[in-house]
Amino acid sequence: MLLPASAEFAALCQSQISMIAEVVGADSTAVYLAESWSEQAIPKLIPIAVYPRSGEFTRGPHPFERALPSTTFQALDSPVERLAQDHETAPIDINATNREATWMGQEPQLSAQPASANQQQANTPHRLAIPMIHEGGVFGVVVSWRTDRPWQTKERDRLEECARSLTLACVLDQRGQWLKSQLTSLNRVQTQQSDRLHELLHQLKSPLTALRTFGKLLTKRLSPEDRNQTLVINMLRESDRMQELLGYFDDTLQAADETREAASTAVPLLAPVRDNDTIIDAEAATPDSLSHFGGLLHCQPCSIDALITPLVELTQSLTEAAEMTLQVISPEADSWVHADNKALIEILNNFIDNSLKYSPPGTHVWLQWGLSHETQPNLSGIVIGDTGPGIPKADQAHIFERHFRGVQASGDHEGTGLGLAIADDLIHEMNGYIDVYSPLSELPWPLPPFIQKHHPPRWGTAFIIWLPKADATHSHPVDI
Repeated sequence: MLLPASAEFAALCQSQISMIAEVVGADSTAVYLAESWSEQAIPKLIPIAVYPRSGEFTRGPHPFERALPSTTFQALDSPVERLAQDHETAPIDINATNREATWMGQEPQLSAQPASANQQQANTPHRLAIPMIHEGGVFGVVVSWRTDRPWQTKERDRLEECARSLTLACVLDQRGQWLKSQLTSLNRVQTQQSDRLHELLHQLKSPLTALRTFGKLLTKRLSPEDRNQTLVINMLRESDRMQELLGYFDDTLQAADETREAASTAVPLLAPVRDNDTIIDAEAATPDSLSHFGGLLHCQPCSIDALITPLVELTQSLTEAAEMTLQVISPEADSWVHADNKALIEILNNFIDNSLKYSPPGTHVWLQWGLSHETQPNLSGIVIGDTGPGIPKADQAHIFERHFRGVQASGDHEGTGLGLAIADDLIHEMNGYIDVYSPLSELPWPLPPFIQKHHPPRWGTAFIIWLPKADATHSHPVDI
């Protein structure tokens, strides 16, 4: 089923057949599009363009006088009118034999009942029909008439060339209209999805605000010596983090809405591009401030000790709840790296969360920093290791791909496969990279004594984050 021809395609057909009719000396030429075409059904042909138009016939008496009844075209004063009218009761029938003849360049015989014997005797036109075929599908037919002489081979070749050009134009027109329809439907769906996300985001903010309020009230009721005070402080810190992420979520949705609206008003298909037209660039569509889930990175000298201390306080309770142990191995001197504070915290959180999620009870997790790179002395390393089951060799080359979960996909733990991919993206943006060693026996640095004592190195995983070293003298206050 063909979509209705666009005005641009109809205009192209009109100009092409006007030109070719003059070249081959045709009395009249027309382009029909088929609504459908199959071996079992005769297609209904719709006239798209006719030459000459009404009042333009100059080659003598018109052989057919009946006007073409149409709601979209004016009455066309040409031999095509008769063919189109006869098509109402006895449509053009290009049967299988004639289709094959047309493919071979032979003239097919189109059957149409003449209006009267007198008209047929008065002036019998020589009719030539060239089907518009592309990849086995018939899109329509180009029909040309003349009364003074039969068609020659060269003239037939010119008409076939015109039909091929119009067929390709028809294919592009159909694809363009289909894409436009798909984009309209997609834009409608995306608008509905955006509305739902905005509503969900609004509803999430209310309970989060209430939880933060309850946490603050609880800190006032607990004595400073109460052990639960640390838990409440961590709850408040995480709620602040959630509030900040929801803010980024809101900004991202707003940017996506603006990009979608700009795309919906971009250059129409089949129209020339003007200087003031809006062209959507996929890379430029996302503002720099939203290039990451946490916004634009601001790298500066930061102390790893200052970053990890509150993170350990938070993680300690989680490891205890998971029946695991967490140990911190810090260097004698404070280590400084050039990084974005908040991004580095998110990276460490993702690695620790993975260790807690995919390791069994009894696993040891450790954090260590201040490692020196053997060949790149300007880099400083941070280790996040665990004595869990490790990562299969087949998965290690893909663990930083988005949505890849490897053997974990068949386990009981839910996940999206995004944590390591997010961490990898952020680290590369900070001019660093990640090394992964699994099992622990492959780690080129000595294992911590408590790991060597209690756990065989044939299991476990260690990630090393390498970041550029920084000078503490140029540091800024750490915002956590």
